[in-house]
Amino acid sequence: MNKIVLAYNFNPERLQQLRQVCMILKVNCKAVAPEQFDDAVGFLAGVKDCPQTAVNPPENQEDKLAETLEETAKKAGEDQDVVQVQKEAYQLLLQAAQKEMVFLCGFDMHMLNRFLASVKKSKLKNVELKAMLTPANRQWSGRHLLQELAAEHVYMKQFGKSVHK
Repeated sequence: MNKIVLAYNFNPERLQQLRQVCMILKVNCKAVAPEQFDDAVGFLAGVKDCPQTAVNPPENQEDKLAETLEETAKKAGEDQDVVQVQKEAYQLLLQAAQKEMVFLCGFDMHMLNRFLASVKKSKLKNVELKAMLTPANRQWSGRHLLQELAAEHVYMKQFGKSVHK
């Protein structure tokens, strides 16, 4: 399999910086347009026999999720401070889902380490959301992957500090 980096939510300047990193490492870089976010990541990466149709989360669930969280908290008689914390976590989740994400395909551990070191040394410095192609996620949509990584990112930001002590 060819090495390729799928780039989600990159502005033109940062995309150019990512392309420079990829060029140095002799890795293809493909910017994924928002209208392709519902396509399977394996299809976008050129994985043989991977269909374009992805396993997607239901669309527009973010608003419904926020309403449901608030209603459930009120019905359960939870403290309004708890409701506010849930709202804030939800807002962080929405913001995180708009962040840049790189999806790495065909990378072994050595190449992954080279890529991460090169990003750190470049003007990019960091890309918070990163994932690699696996048999389990190859039929996921980019949108699904972004939501999963964003949720993980929010969780680690809120709770990870206490876990790592």
